Amino acid sequence: MAILKNVLGLDLGSHTLKAVEVEQGLRTFKVVRVHAEPRDARLPLPDQVSRMLRIHSFQRDHVVTAVRGNRVSVRRLTFPFTEKRRLAQAVPFEIEDQVPYDLDEMVLDWELAHRESGRADVIAALAPRSEVSQLIGTLHEADCDARTIECEGLVLANLSHAFDWPGNRLVVDIGHEKTTLCALAEGKAISARSLGTAGRAFTEAVAAERALSLEDAEADKHARGVAEPGVGAPFPRAAEVVDRLASEIVRFATALEPLCPDGIANVTLIGGGAELEHLDTWLCERTGLACKGLGTPRDEAGLDLAEAGLGQLAPTLALAMRGSGRGTTRLNLRQDDFARRADLSRVRREFGPTGILAAVVAGLALVSFSTGAVLESREASRVEEQITALYQGAFPGQEVPDDPLAAMRDAVQDAEARAEFLGVYRGNMSALDVLTEISKRVPKDLDVGFEELSIDKQTVRLRVYARTFESSDRLGAELSKFAPFDQARIGAIETDNRTGGKKFNVTISLANPENDS
Repeated sequence: MAILKNVLGLDLGSHTLKAVEVEQGLRTFKVVRVHAEPRDARLPLPDQVSRMLRIHSFQRDHVVTAVRGNRVSVRRLTFPFTEKRRLAQAVPFEIEDQVPYDLDEMVLDWELAHRESGRADVIAALAPRSEVSQLIGTLHEADCDARTIECEGLVLANLSHAFDWPGNRLVVDIGHEKTTLCALAEGKAISARSLGTAGRAFTEAVAAERALSLEDAEADKHARGVAEPGVGAPFPRAAEVVDRLASEIVRFATALEPLCPDGIANVTLIGGGAELEHLDTWLCERTGLACKGLGTPRDEAGLDLAEAGLGQLAPTLALAMRGSGRGTTRLNLRQDDFARRADLSRVRREFGPTGILAAVVAGLALVSFSTGAVLESREASRVEEQITALYQGAFPGQEVPDDPLAAMRDAVQDAEARAEFLGVYRGNMSALDVLTEISKRVPKDLDVGFEELSIDKQTVRLRVYARTFESSDRLGAELSKFAPFDQARIGAIETDNRTGGKKFNVTISLANPENDS
């Protein structure tokens, strides 16, 4: 199986670090390595990232990560033209009129969302240059240079390749400090936003309700949930968090009505916060939308290794899919002076010894090739001299042609053709010798006449007229007495109705018997 590349999706969450590595082949895609671990406050982030990737043997050649959704501004723009060159010029001017930022302090990228009848819809993402710079610096310190820096919300659309998501829906990623929403239409991202109500809000509600520290409340939330015992509804402080979250989902869905005339019907919940027991049911009741977990991926999706924790790892998987051939989004905030450049010093450091060894092998191969070429040239010259000598011996006095071997081959073929035309080989007889011998072998008192006679290479054919059957037998016997004619055969005898005489064919094979097959 041909492997094109391994892509690493890296999610630097505020609470958990997550990594998903996928293997991309010509026709294959599968998850080959996954890991998630809590952020360690005792370690600088670059050190923890580097340690995690090293311990779990993640490949770092194709890394995809994202700027946090609450640090990105997403805009949808419409233009009365579709040419990419014109769009590239128009998008910054349109964005500048819509946002209260200085574009010199922002990184901007955009992608075409829809094109129809000379009109183009564009999704643009803006992130502070300081945010992008900090992320690149963190990864550089971790010896993990990202090829692609995506927008955290929009990148969730890449999951549509692995799941059956028809129509319009929201993908809601409930993290620790924020919830990120991505709107999809037929699997394509049309908008995204982030809000501050997320898993930490539930933890704070548990801490206040049960008089626990935040650390203990986090563990208690996962162990006991946030439902009232025996009631099936969240306790009051947790209910307030559910209400806020549901209200934000409804508000976002309502804002999408111009883009989705049919409305939003489904909500897919992912992320660590989505694993809170009964949360999907409570959100269903409050939003009026079908809210469910991630569900089962398609059989051919190649997610077997990640299925156990797929709900929590889904955002990271979306990043890995972005760098593969199955990605649907194309944003990359590594723009302008942040554009990725090859680290030649790293290449020299990692592959220098290998390069030296390859150069030595190449030099030895060149020497071997040159030596072989010289020896073969000398051998060819010696063979040419021998062929020239053979030609001069066979054709003395003639000029040696450019290709003496071909000339000798043509001369042999001409000789064979003349031999076949002028004579036969058995007994060194010519065609005239054959006729003479046939005439000599027919007794004078044998009353036969030859109506036809033909000689074709090694075969003589006679059409004979005789008065009796005995004449034919005697003719065959007389001819067979001559050794070259010992294979004479008498054919079927016919009676001439007009004269009463007999007609028959005589076939004489002149080929040497040992050459017959």
